[in-house]
Amino acid sequence: MKFYKIFLLLVFTILLPIFSGSAQDQHKIDSLKSLVENDLSFQDKISIYKNICWEYATSRTHLDSAKLYADSILYLSTQNEYEEGIALSNFYYGIIDRFSGNYYEALRHFDKNLKFHEENSDSLKMEFGLFQKGVVHYNLGNYAESLTHYYTILNIYQKNNMRNSIGTTWHSIGHIQRIMKKQEEAIESYEKAIEIKREFKDTTGIIMSLISLGNTYGELKRFDLAEEIHLSANEICKATVPNYLKASVLESLGNVYHKLKDYNKATGYYEQAIQLRSSLPSKKDLAENLNSIGLNFTSLKKYDKADKHLKKSMNISKEINAKPILLKNYKALKELNQARGNLNIALNYQDLFVALKDSIFDQEKNNQLIELETKYKLEQKEQNIQLLLKEKQLQEANSEKELTLRKTLIASLLLAILFSGLLIQTMQQRFKNQKVLLKKNEEIKQIQYREQLQILEMKALRAQMNPHFLFNCLNSINTMILNEENENASKYLSKFSKLVRLMLENSEQPMVSLKDELSMLKAYIQLENLRFNDKIDHKIEVKESIDQENTYLPSMVLQPFVENAIWHGLLQSKKGGLLSVFIKEENEQLYCKIKDNGIGREKSMALQQASGLQKKSMGINITKERLSLLTKQKVSDTGEEVISIIDLKDEENQPLGTEVNIQIPIS
Repeated sequence: MKFYKIFLLLVFTILLPIFSGSAQDQHKIDSLKSLVENDLSFQDKISIYKNICWEYATSRTHLDSAKLYADSILYLSTQNEYEEGIALSNFYYGIIDRFSGNYYEALRHFDKNLKFHEENSDSLKMEFGLFQKGVVHYNLGNYAESLTHYYTILNIYQKNNMRNSIGTTWHSIGHIQRIMKKQEEAIESYEKAIEIKREFKDTTGIIMSLISLGNTYGELKRFDLAEEIHLSANEICKATVPNYLKASVLESLGNVYHKLKDYNKATGYYEQAIQLRSSLPSKKDLAENLNSIGLNFTSLKKYDKADKHLKKSMNISKEINAKPILLKNYKALKELNQARGNLNIALNYQDLFVALKDSIFDQEKNNQLIELETKYKLEQKEQNIQLLLKEKQLQEANSEKELTLRKTLIASLLLAILFSGLLIQTMQQRFKNQKVLLKKNEEIKQIQYREQLQILEMKALRAQMNPHFLFNCLNSINTMILNEENENASKYLSKFSKLVRLMLENSEQPMVSLKDELSMLKAYIQLENLRFNDKIDHKIEVKESIDQENTYLPSMVLQPFVENAIWHGLLQSKKGGLLSVFIKEENEQLYCKIKDNGIGREKSMALQQASGLQKKSMGINITKERLSLLTKQKVSDTGEEVISIIDLKDEENQPLGTEVNIQIPIS
């Protein structure tokens, strides 16, 4: 937009007469209330109640009063079996819930209202509910649904030449264009809205569109224009306008000065806005404001204040399920914890941010938004072509027959070309939809794979620490205490507590460093050795080329195999034995060899059958499934099995022990 257009726009808005204000609103409400005292029909009373309800609701400060009048509409309508009045009450309940931040309740009420008007084929009355649903879906982050509703009602408004409503809809469409990174188109939409709102001297509408226009220039880093537009909006707000509008302008000015790195000045505007919003019912606006000032405090290195405001914003966002604001909070908290050096916490918020961002605005949803916008533009072009054709037909009717025939032929050719173009586009769209469907199916498979992996990991955590092992350890401690072996009991208890702590720490993360995994494994082997009177020798060897602190693998994948080697191999041998673990790295995988010189699998199985006690190794089975999922196949790219078990024997086929080879993907 050229500078002179902005200059004229600012001059107009600053000089615009102010027609709205809380005193005038209250006078209007009082006048409406006085009408109820007259002898009126129930339908006339409902009409007055809905106007009072609207005035209270749109003030955003008297929602309880608005609900009382919505209740009155429902009561009168129910008493008189007036279905249209019941539908009307649902519309106003939806408005109240929208301003309260109860978005899902709002959608439920709007759906009831729309269902009634749809059954009665009244598209003009449907537009009210459709617009409100569009706003609610926008606040929830459901942008494709929101854009669908806006374009539907825009067509209704244009057909009925409802200029003021057209302006409001262009304002809302501009919001979604900004999300689609189409700021220039958003500027055009906001300018259309402002131009129409000027015709109707709609102060509230002009201020709201000025705020959005200034924010868009801020996104384009044209901060001088953004500041100028917001200051002009602030001048208008010095007159009597609702507090929620004043707060919006103040927050927008804070955003501009924050981007200009004038953080102290930004803080002043943010705090003024929060002071106003603390007394307003809109939780969504307060959450947005708290997020902005939290970011600003991070820039000022006032980390405690930043943490307080951002977490409060996050809690409100979760309460009202406002995903776009929650997304901002995750990002801001990640940056805050990075600045404070809390890298693990920062990483956690980064994971939350990525997951939520994917659920709100993945590529498929972006394609949906583009398709909706393209569809609307195509429909507009078709309508323009039809209007041109009608004008030609009127001219042809007054022309000579020969000229009429010639123009009719031209029109037919145009229609044929248009039809051919539409046919080609339809075929292209069909192929495109097929590609989108294939991609969506692949995404569903990926989601199912991740869910299955998470379930198996949870099973694995429960299976890793054998309940019998915990019981036996505690029983051994008790026996030592009863036998007054206090020194051994203390030593055993110390190692036992260390092992439990390590296993709990490792179980908190799906991936742990090789160093932490081996520390837990050593503690486990030492405890088992102490418990069974030093019958077990062990050796753990790791290739020097492996960086143990920066090599990550799935947590607790080695322990089930070590436990199996001790219980079913070494402890069955009267003289005990040696357990060795060797680890090397090749092709982004760890190759782990666990070897024992115990009695071997065949003899161990025979002893179990003879004793009548056969223990199923649930930990090993679940670990096999985890590793198979992580490699996404039962064998690796080299053709080797993910887990292989070898029975070691001498030349006379006598058992020498067992060797387990494991391939583990690392990161």
